[in-house]
Parts: sequence; C-alpha cells; structure tokens
Amino acid sequence: MARPPMDDGRHGPVREIDPLASALAGENVTHLVCQCGEVTKDLAGHAVHARAVLQVPGPAWLPVGARLALLLASGVALAIGMMLIAENLLTGTARLVVLGLAGPGAFGVTMGLAVLLRPYIVPNGRHPIR
Repeated sequence: MARPPMDDGRHGPVREIDPLASALAGENVTHLVCQCGEVTKDLAGHAVHARAVLQVPGPAWLPVGARLALLLASGVALAIGMMLIAENLLTGTARLVVLGLAGPGAFGVTMGLAVLLRPYIVPNGRHPIR
C-alpha cells in the first residue's frame, strides 16, 4: 500500500509578493515560499520539494496492515506464553499473580512497542524538527 507523504505543518506553501521582481516588472509578481524557507516558483515545484522532504519512513516491502497484524500477534503470543508458564511451571500465589498479570502485562508491552515503533508501523511522513 503506497502512502502519499502527508504535510507535517512545516512544509506548507505560502504565496508571497517578490518586491524586487515586482519593482522590475511594474506589477505584483508572486512566488511560493515553503514554511521551511525554500522558494519555489509554482505549486508543481513546491510539490517536488515537499515530496523530497516528507519521505515516508518504514519498510516499503511490508504493508501497514501486515505490520499491525505482527504487532497484535506478538501481544497475543506474549499473553499466551505467560499463561502457559503460569500453568506449567508455577504453583500457588505465584501462579495466580502471573495469570492475573498475563493480559495487562502483554497489553502494556504491546502498546509500549507500538509507541516506540510507531514510525515504522504506521508512518505518516513526519520527521523530527531539524
């Protein structure tokens, strides 16, 4: 699934009047200036600039749906693993504690991974401020 780059709020086109070109031409001459400072002549030039800057991170060979399915499968596998360990290796209170924490623990680890790996799981084209 090819995702188009999304504007991150720092690369929007702003139309400005060029004072030097306007003085030479005798009329208002406008050009586009990106919010990051890059000057382009028209929207096509700005689109080329924005596409170059807003490259979508993450592996192109693995679709977003497959990344989400792998994340969900890892959480389910962790919960099942904790339950199997509790059933087969533990007894008494330790068994009950691990069984009780299997679901919330797996959910917490899965959400932690989702937050840490978000740029690779569901990329949106945003980059850190440079």
